[in-house]
Amino acid sequence: MLLAGELPTSHEVGLIIVAALFIVFALSASFLAPRWKPDFPGPNGLSVFVICSLLMFLLMVLAINFLG
Repeated sequence: MLLAGELPTSHEVGLIIVAALFIVFALSASFLAPRWKPDFPGPNGLSVFVICSLLMFLLMVLAINFLG
């Protein structure tokens, strides 16, 4: 098992970028989208939101698997 100090710089940067994308998605979905559209995600947008959420989760898991 590698500690953070043992990871190459490129892997650390990759993990930070993917984590930042995940955080931005989570914060925008919880704070910004409901402000603009009070019924977010609503019945029509629920499938798109679920797909995006699953893709972000999969991206984070793959980043940890390959870069961590």
